[in-house]
Amino acid sequence: MLPFAAFVVLFLILWGILSLMKPLVHGGFIRTAHFTTRFRSLDYLPVVVLLGIGAAVSAFAGDAFGDLSELVVAKNPSLQALDQRWHDSAVSERTPGATTFFAAMSVIGGPAVLTVLSALVAGTLFIRKRPRWAVYLLVTAGGGAVLNLELKRYFERARPALAEMLRRADGYSFPSGHAMGSTVVIGGLTYLALRALTTWRQKSAVIAFGTTFVLSVATSRVYLGTHWLSDIGAGVCAGLLWLATTTIGYETFRRIRTVRDLRARSRRDSSPPGEGAA
Repeated sequence: MLPFAAFVVLFLILWGILSLMKPLVHGGFIRTAHFTTRFRSLDYLPVVVLLGIGAAVSAFAGDAFGDLSELVVAKNPSLQALDQRWHDSAVSERTPGATTFFAAMSVIGGPAVLTVLSALVAGTLFIRKRPRWAVYLLVTAGGGAVLNLELKRYFERARPALAEMLRRADGYSFPSGHAMGSTVVIGGLTYLALRALTTWRQKSAVIAFGTTFVLSVATSRVYLGTHWLSDIGAGVCAGLLWLATTTIGYETFRRIRTVRDLRARSRRDSSPPGEGAA
């Protein structure tokens, strides 16, 4: 099965690249920590840096989605030709093994499975006394699903011809729900895994797997004939935009709360004996 082999190879390549980036990432964290220690009076400087990173990611994803949506609304001939070329190529290159793989990826990355997965993980997090993680995941996954429905309703783009679909798909086409949903849910789970894991080897493996999974789900929708290439590109961009918004929002809240707790603890430790009890 060539697609499955490609999945494994891509995962291993990404994992290898990320593993080699450990010195760069670790060194970057150390340099950032040393830099921020120069500004002891500015406890919220890391929050500002975090917001800047989030704004950059959101701007990139939002700009890419905006460009694609403008081309779709304008029925740009070049984009339509590109979509049709990829669609025709996928239809003509189908094989039984590839169909089995991509059909499975489409099911696993579909709304039903992702919803059940999100609910199970959130429930487990509640049981394990991680309510903030659970709420973050539910807001990220649920908000992404609602946003996708509203975007589809707004753009009302028709899907490729039903006769060429290997799996029946209803509703509008832009942006792809599978591409956006997998980006949001798998991205959210990847973030939580990064918070829970301790070694860079584990973290890099999770990032590599999540990226490979999302790309495979997105590709499956073009292969199965249910979406245009621009649909899945827009789905990934919209999903990344929403994921960046919720993740940076949660991280900002978490870090501000940490700073406030540290400040309160510092005041208690520095107060004269007996003053706190007065």
